[in-house]
Amino acid sequence: MDDPGYEYRTSWSEDDEAWVGACNGFLLVSHLAPTEAEAVSGIRSLVADIVSDMRANGEPLPLPIPWEAYDAARLGTVTAWSS
Repeated sequence: MDDPGYEYRTSWSEDDEAWVGACNGFLLVSHLAPTEAEAVSGIRSLVADIVSDMRANGEPLPLPIPWEAYDAARLGTVTAWSS
């Protein structure tokens, strides 16, 4: 799988007083930054490193999930997601 089709987004965290970058393929991975641009850049770089490491170890890459399922899982309102 060369391009899993990951999408990235940001949101403002009042608790952290920072921008949070997220990727719909990695539910438990995020990147905090003082600016929205740095949050996007940071999460893209972090995911690229993770994907590179997974590929080097022959691990399958996670599939991207719809943002609605991502949000529900982050809020703890679902226990599983399937396509």
